[in-house]
Amino acid sequence: MRAFSRAFSTADSRRKQRPSQWRFFALICIGQMLITSPAIANSFERDGIFTQTGKKYVDFRPIPKWSNLLERFEAEERRDQDCRRHGAGRCPYDRWKRTIDTLRFKSKAAQVSGVNEFANQWRYVADAANWGQEDYWAIPGEFFRKAGDCEDYAFVKFMSLRALGFSNDELRLVVVEDLKHNSQHTVVLVELHGRVLQLDNQIDQVIPAESVHHYKPIYAANEQAWWLYR
Repeated sequence: MRAFSRAFSTADSRRKQRPSQWRFFALICIGQMLITSPAIANSFERDGIFTQTGKKYVDFRPIPKWSNLLERFEAEERRDQDCRRHGAGRCPYDRWKRTIDTLRFKSKAAQVSGVNEFANQWRYVADAANWGQEDYWAIPGEFFRKAGDCEDYAFVKFMSLRALGFSNDELRLVVVEDLKHNSQHTVVLVELHGRVLQLDNQIDQVIPAESVHHYKPIYAANEQAWWLYR
């Protein structure tokens, strides 16, 4: 009887081990599939920007205007939060935050159009006239007070879309060479439903980036990385 019991226990033990063994081998197979399967590229990685492919970097020191702008923006955000916390009357981002709240529950396409329309309300003012400098990148509070030029519009649009939930992977702030006007310009590109759209202070409407042929990218950036185009 004991021998039978031991045999039954052994057979039962083997039956119990089989599912575990199968699960083990299944996990190995799944792991190999995840390792060997190529990552799904977004439109920027697949198609480039204005048909050009850039080299990615994560060290922002070569583009100090962008890294400095991000740092100054964080400081201004803290000032705005302190203003709201202490009920100190009118705060730097009042109008901006109201606009974001209005757009928050609309479709992604409506959010992109709304952000473009909101920022483009401000008049264009060259840096030399506004700040006495050839190239000054303004933080949003400065732009809302004094207006600005192309990169100032672009930064407000970029951060507006970030506030609405667009990821860094879906966004690029792009400094370009405008071949039509022989000058530098800055725009925002956003990936939406597999297509790249362009937000541009020179154009009232949001347009497909693929329809623009006179922009040559110099570099693009988001909060996580930047890409150099040669």
